[in-house]
Amino acid sequence: EYPESTFEVYLEIAHPGTHGSPEVRRHFPEDYTDQYLPWFEVFYKLLNIVADYSIKSQASQWQELLVSLHKLPIPEPGVPVHLGHYFFTVPEKRELPSIPENQRNLTEYIVAVDVNNMLHLYASMLYERRILICCSKLSTLTACVHGSAAMLCPMHWQHVYIPVLPQHLLDYCAPMPYLIGVHSSLMEKVRRLTLDDVVVLNVDTNTLETPYNDLQSLPNDVVSSLKSSLKKVSSTTGDGVAQAFLKSQAALFGSYRNALQIESGEPITFNEEAFVNHRSSAMRQFLQNAIQLQLFKQFIDGRLELLNSGEGFSDIFEEEINMSEYASDKTYHQWLVTMKKGGGAIFNTVKTKANPAMKNVYKFAKDHAKMRIKEVKSRLKQKPIMVHFGQQARPPMLLKRPSSNLSLESSID
Repeated sequence: EYPESTFEVYLEIAHPGTHGSPEVRRHFPEDYTDQYLPWFEVFYKLLNIVADYSIKSQASQWQELLVSLHKLPIPEPGVPVHLGHYFFTVPEKRELPSIPENQRNLTEYIVAVDVNNMLHLYASMLYERRILICCSKLSTLTACVHGSAAMLCPMHWQHVYIPVLPQHLLDYCAPMPYLIGVHSSLMEKVRRLTLDDVVVLNVDTNTLETPYNDLQSLPNDVVSSLKSSLKKVSSTTGDGVAQAFLKSQAALFGSYRNALQIESGEPITFNEEAFVNHRSSAMRQFLQNAIQLQLFKQFIDGRLELLNSGEGFSDIFEEEINMSEYASDKTYHQWLVTMKKGGGAIFNTVKTKANPAMKNVYKFAKDHAKMRIKEVKSRLKQKPIMVHFGQQARPPMLLKRPSSNLSLESSID
């Protein structure tokens, strides 16, 4: 969350021969931590620059650029950064992914996967299934995993997240939802395992296998509107695709505002019963499931923190709600009045009056998630082991972002 440098490590890895192993040719700096910034477009351009230096054997320029970049303080979003003849701009958090300007992942995802399969995968992510995406090209595989996850905005995938699965983790036991990318060369081994409860998207053949009716379980009006929007904008540039999914998210979850309970001098809370019961029967069925989702629990927890700290509604999701019929401004105006009366004291009240049982549940989930991630990371350094895709029951866990996301990144192909 608070990185110390613009990038953590540069690795130059040689492709393995027929019987050999990948070889690290050179890296910078000598020691590094395991953080990284998700600036895909920025690093893609920078890698092209250093690749050009490597091809031309310009070692001094290669070293100079990496040293300058590594010492560079983390720039503010939207501010151009000049490095000699080159410059880049840190992406704005409030901006939606736009094709092709700032989202290579989404661009590849849209090209590789048709609208129908995108919709099915989106629905499966909303139901937090075990999801495998396979592809024969690593760069496309990584892009599709990241691109599909980005469609959950403003929410985030809360479970195991591995853009490219290492072969030695193929049989690792994962008794929880996951979103994992698997290279096509490993799918034969994966097929030997039980996949009865797993959703599989094959990017090479553009086919999706699922044992669930997740898309049919979503409110029909929301699905119809999303499908219509995607067919109009999926072949165009700009942020139309991301905007279509954001509108869908607002239609499904935007009414959370009406379930906020605001009383002067008290912390703002969320009433699940009010959230579920005031919509149509089709929507009620979905919302009843939604309140059990970890991505929704994380979202509500984050919104309550923003409201109780006095920050209010300030992102693109809230703007989408304001422009739609999904929620009125009544709650927001009530919050404004409450803030004028209570000021910043409300946030301090939250810390003392928050439900102790709920705090304990989140703490348990957070600690448990940390242990699981540490276990996986330690296994990465040990002898070959294997992710088990067999049928197992999902435990009732609450996983909070940023500590619960396990992300093992791959190199650009």
